[in-house]
Amino acid sequence: MVVNAIFIKNTLGSIMVNGREANMLYHLLYISDFKDDGTYDMDAIVQSSKVYNKNHHITGALWFDGTTFVQMLEGGRAALSAVLGRIMRSDVHQNFEIVFFEPAPERIFSDWSMAYYHASKDEIDVVKKFSVGEGFSPRTMSASSLITFMRYLEMARHVSAVNSI
Repeated sequence: MVVNAIFIKNTLGSIMVNGREANMLYHLLYISDFKDDGTYDMDAIVQSSKVYNKNHHITGALWFDGTTFVQMLEGGRAALSAVLGRIMRSDVHQNFEIVFFEPAPERIFSDWSMAYYHASKDEIDVVKKFSVGEGFSPRTMSASSLITFMRYLEMARHVSAVNSI
């Protein structure tokens, strides 16, 4: 059997096979609230997610302030759809909102299977730059503002060079 295929790189950097996207890169950004029943170990959740993401060629970043998650993930559409299903079925999340799920030209978090930002004293100054009024309210921010926020966290992380798997 002879298989003929034409491979073309499109403008977004993904490979086209016979006119179909082969592993096109996507960005997914969501917000959810932490459903804390006192039994969750965030460090264990983060470590498990890092391993899963690495095994599925997913990169991204998670920001968590103790009550709200903001996460941006990047990878193939099928991989992101699968991880999204996993996240939505998790007992950790409630009030789930997909803010953005679109093709992307490149990875923002290519060095991280999952960079984790806990709203500690170090990040308070960063968060204040994106806050209006008394506190940080990601649900009132536009998709582009949230993406800028996550990019800013990534730039700050490269400057301070902290943990990666």
